[in-house]
Amino acid sequence: MAVSETRMKNKFGDTIWPVLLWALFAGILVSIFFYSESRDFDRDELEHVHTAWKIAQGQEIYVDFFQHHHPFFDYMITPVINTYGSTADTLFAGRYVMLLLTACILAVTYLLALRVFKNPEVGLLSLILTSVFTAFFEKSIEIRPDVPQALTGLLAVYFLFAYYDKKSLRSLIASAVFLAVSFLFLQKAVVLIAPIVGILLYDICKKRVPLRDAMLYGAAFIASLLPYYIYLVIGGSFERYYEMNWLVNYYLPQLFSKSESIIPLFKENSITCVLYFVGVIALLRSGKEWRFAVLSLCLIVLPIILFKNLWWQYFVLVVPPAAIVAGYAVHSTFSSRLSRLIVLLGAISMPLAYMHNDGFFNMNNNKQRAQLDKIEYVLSITEEGEKVYDGNVLFNVFRDDIDYFWFCVSFPNCLGSYQQISDYRYNIYKLIGSQRPKVISNTGIHSFHDIRIKNKYKVSDRYPDLYIRVD
Repeated sequence: MAVSETRMKNKFGDTIWPVLLWALFAGILVSIFFYSESRDFDRDELEHVHTAWKIAQGQEIYVDFFQHHHPFFDYMITPVINTYGSTADTLFAGRYVMLLLTACILAVTYLLALRVFKNPEVGLLSLILTSVFTAFFEKSIEIRPDVPQALTGLLAVYFLFAYYDKKSLRSLIASAVFLAVSFLFLQKAVVLIAPIVGILLYDICKKRVPLRDAMLYGAAFIASLLPYYIYLVIGGSFERYYEMNWLVNYYLPQLFSKSESIIPLFKENSITCVLYFVGVIALLRSGKEWRFAVLSLCLIVLPIILFKNLWWQYFVLVVPPAAIVAGYAVHSTFSSRLSRLIVLLGAISMPLAYMHNDGFFNMNNNKQRAQLDKIEYVLSITEEGEKVYDGNVLFNVFRDDIDYFWFCVSFPNCLGSYQQISDYRYNIYKLIGSQRPKVISNTGIHSFHDIRIKNKYKVSDRYPDLYIRVD
């Protein structure tokens, strides 16, 4: 009788435990949705929607206007602009697209955990730890290229490990193609390219991967990139692409210390971070799944080494592999389900509280509403074809600009970076005088007594930082 009761309890636990984890994950997803609905829009989001709007208007990126990110994301969201037009609905539609991509990232995270550790519970733990990590839920809901870049990067990793499992050349080619697409979304995919190349080279030396397979990987990667670069060369815009995407970013100054990003991130996700290091040490000591441990470690270390400014969006790709290792640590270190549940709840409590205070229990969208009101106000007092000077990506989303450099003029000073490698001249007063924008802001304007502004603009009756042309 005792043996029978024990078996029944174990069977009951085997049924309830995964249901409990899935229910917890479902609740987190609901929280993320409401957080996305109420969160204000980051300036980067407005930047990319405006970039996509310019492309939809027939302008050519890098040639007709400034942008210092790779272009595939802006092309990707152009259909959203064409569908919803110059309205606030476009911004919400963009957010919904990001939520869909975030769901795809989480799905790939689960599949990758299954692929590497062959354990559904590790997959579930990885999902929960990924979804509540502050850098992930803060940035994955935003309209930014980091999200599809992370998705395609994770797919590249998934198919690479599928190749190691099955020696399938199809999986190898798929990994190379997704890695190339990830790079076309954002140049910072180099932090993933480098460890993948390193792992393949190491395995070639150890005769675990045939040289022919590695060469096929490289050929598929280059072949996937080649059409875009041929297009740039034929169109005569390759030099401008190189200047804006590589040189301008190289010369950007360091705006804050790296510890200002890393320390808050560790504090808000301290238990998950500790679990990750426990897991990665265990994997490296045992030699079990060392490739994945090394890959996840490189994704953390390389951004810290290579990038002057560690914005939180740089960690969207980093979090899922790290969470998988942390999930493995929870599963392998704690024998009882109760202890695993306690550790899991401890790991997610602080980031969940942060998320809920900002988005779920406190549904205060006043800041977001104020942003949209200002955008809609500028639209209401301008017509298509009229130009607007914003200067800081705050309100001009659906009207044309007065200069090639339409943002990043003073912070983080992409204009200054470009002027280090060129003789580009920028004079805001001359631009206002020649382009005659309908609306200007006070950003970067130090004298409203200049002859090209005085008596030609009046202060808006709704926004004291906006000026409307009167002549």
